[in-house]
Amino acid sequence: MRLVDVHCHLESDIFRDSLDSIIGGALDAGIVKLITSSITPDEWPLSESIARRYECVEFALGVHPWYCREEHMGRIDELADARVRGAIAIGEIGLDKKTPHPSMELQRRIFERQLSIAKELDLPVIMHCRGAFEELLHHIKKTGMPKRGGIIHSFSGSIQIAEELMKYGVSFSFGGALTFRNSKKKEDVLKGIFPGHFMLETDAPDIPPVEKKDVPNVPAHILYNLKAASDILGLPEETVAGAATINAANMFGLNLQS
Repeated sequence: MRLVDVHCHLESDIFRDSLDSIIGGALDAGIVKLITSSITPDEWPLSESIARRYECVEFALGVHPWYCREEHMGRIDELADARVRGAIAIGEIGLDKKTPHPSMELQRRIFERQLSIAKELDLPVIMHCRGAFEELLHHIKKTGMPKRGGIIHSFSGSIQIAEELMKYGVSFSFGGALTFRNSKKKEDVLKGIFPGHFMLETDAPDIPPVEKKDVPNVPAHILYNLKAASDILGLPEETVAGAATINAANMFGLNLQS
């Protein structure tokens, strides 16, 4: 099986002194591509340098809603060079009503501008959304999506919301939350989006699978997420992995030739 981890954070300080072994473990697990996503403008050079260091790593540039600052508005336009720098997506961007700061007003301004740049560049977006799906949908309808579409990672919405978002080219990636296997809502979503709008992620070093909940999450743990998705869907792991990998390759323009 060839796997793609469409969302992780190799920029994390947790990985600073162990990236060689982390990447080696990912390759041993069958991962052929990882997409690492920045969360602040200060991380953009690091994301780019990691991707240049490892052939299997691609990168996305963006400002995460948790880390939005007013001064970032003056830097967002630098994302116009994202494609030239080698980024394959704009991310991690989005909206989060469950965090008290920063304000939704600032989050919305920064998200909308990033989405607009992604559309201009036709780079897919990697989105975070908690408790703000109606707001997210509003901005997608207002601004439009890149032709390549985008993903919401670790999606927590309903199948009804997913169906509405899919009309605009949105797909969904799932990681460690699947391994708890305790959500009828998540099961309904998974069955409703598979196979055409489903991808696999780890969000490493965050959201570890239940089997590894006491240690930092790493990309190699994607195998636990794959097994959970296979169990929920009642399909062979090879079938689930194949669909997720094809979807990732198509959306992000990945070259998966061995």
